[in-house]
Amino acid sequence: MSRHAVLGAGGVGLALAAALARGGEDVTLLLRPASLARYPGTVTVHHGLRAGFAVDVPAAATLTRPADVLWVCVKHPDLTGALTSVAADVGVVVPLLNGTAHLPPLRERFGDRVVAGTIRIEATRTAVGEVRQESLFTEVELAGAPGVVTAALAAAGIGCTDGGSEIDVLWRKLALLAPLALATTCAAGPLDAVRADEDLTRLMLACAEEACAAGRAEGARLDRGRVLRALTRAPGRTRTSLQRDVAQGRAGELDAIAGPIRAAGARHGIPTPATDELAHRARTDAGTPLPAGTRE
Repeated sequence: MSRHAVLGAGGVGLALAAALARGGEDVTLLLRPASLARYPGTVTVHHGLRAGFAVDVPAAATLTRPADVLWVCVKHPDLTGALTSVAADVGVVVPLLNGTAHLPPLRERFGDRVVAGTIRIEATRTAVGEVRQESLFTEVELAGAPGVVTAALAAAGIGCTDGGSEIDVLWRKLALLAPLALATTCAAGPLDAVRADEDLTRLMLACAEEACAAGRAEGARLDRGRVLRALTRAPGRTRTSLQRDVAQGRAGELDAIAGPIRAAGARHGIPTPATDELAHRARTDAGTPLPAGTRE
């Protein structure tokens, strides 16, 4: 048994903490003080496809004892503030954030203990300590797979693969997530709502093309055909957390998802008009002004 700290108690953090604890790992959930005051001491997982469960997971506002693994599950805009709650030594640090911009600040703090990762899961926090999971399986992809991490994930029933280099791992998810998240956010509905709109469908697929081109220019090994097939075959009920954030007036994650594509495009002379248009529409829908000096 190893010690784990899960930073971030949204859908991903709660589902991960519950699975690890149910698998017999020693888990501490790091919560904001306001949430900690309302936390019941257990994480309840409601599952849309199989029986749910509840498991005891201790929680704290600050990590004061060493942990073998720190799982970082906050949204990118919250990262800097959230890291102040980590006051003890940690071994491996596994961030499961979207995009690529989270790695530099984490490396500055934790050095080579950071192992880039992504997670595939449909999970939504419904209350403090409660999460609804719609996906049947949870899959984690890592840029290298330390034994302490793979053993814990196996015990938790979570699939884990070594995805190669960190740029491959991060861009492989981003190339699929960005067009899906941006388009469903603009549609204010699931993927079926995008498919019912010819213009949004065109923009989504063009965004995927731009993401693949930008990622390959950055050095990632991306299969353009596989990304496009995944978008066309994904279940029509598919939604994303970005859509929920924007609907609630929180658009900070937009930059984490669209930003790397646009920035890599600018560095390598690759136009990104579809990504620009989708990001602009999503930001406008959220009522969020553009950052100073930003053109969309």
